[in-house]
Amino acid sequence: MYFILRLFSSLPLFFLQFIGGSVGILIYLLSPRYRRSLNKNLDSAAISSDFIAAPWKVSRQSGMMFADILWIWAHPKGALKKSTVEDLEKIIELSKNGKGLIILTAHLGGFEILPRLFSKTVKSTYMYRPARKNWVNELMVRSRQHPGVEFVQANLGGVRKIKRALSNGEIIGIVADQVPSVADGVWAKFFNQYAYTSSFPIKLTRNSDATTLFMSSERLSFGRGWRIKSKVMMQKYPACPIEACTVMNAYFEQMIIAKPNQYMWSYNRYKTPTGAKLAPAN
Repeated sequence: MYFILRLFSSLPLFFLQFIGGSVGILIYLLSPRYRRSLNKNLDSAAISSDFIAAPWKVSRQSGMMFADILWIWAHPKGALKKSTVEDLEKIIELSKNGKGLIILTAHLGGFEILPRLFSKTVKSTYMYRPARKNWVNELMVRSRQHPGVEFVQANLGGVRKIKRALSNGEIIGIVADQVPSVADGVWAKFFNQYAYTSSFPIKLTRNSDATTLFMSSERLSFGRGWRIKSKVMMQKYPACPIEACTVMNAYFEQMIIAKPNQYMWSYNRYKTPTGAKLAPAN
């Protein structure tokens, strides 16, 4: 499977995205469950944030997201060359201040390019959640290997490595729009619905002098690459965990609204994790 996917990812980015987009539309047509989940989350967010819901475009862009991942894994140097980074000098300065840098991102556009941005300047450690299928997880681990970047699982050992890296003044990164386990989250609003939200990034910020940087990687048309944007968190998180997670989610909302069709709306962001209390009434 690794060989097949590597062969597939050898295609030019434009053609790979075209194939991925076509597959995304096909899945939307053939899978009622996928279609219901995507439409429900997208429609709710569109109403609350006043943007136009375009499920066909979203399904196409979702397919392109997986094409991006394969191409970035196979062509890390080429992906960096195709990336335009806004405020690059400012970001590099932050990464070298010796206090550490917390990068938070969401499943938007070509998010897999972000761990490789700083590989030549400061060591980076990124947390990920293992896939349910072993072969997918093995593919992820093998494909993500990159000099200057370490990927750690979202478990106790991974948490220790993340904290150690941050205390050493290094960069740590988290895709923070995933549903955490019961012990690591609270119910907080995300596009005006309660979503079980990870409080781990907030705890990291409070226990360090590191700057928090929200980053997104927006896909450009016709295989031209990605535009990487960032926003420094200037204020402190509120003391209340729920209010703090709501603030964090608001940053993600701003990133997503800029390119709503490129977000992975099919993800069940509003599910109740095993053992958690039910979400409050909206």
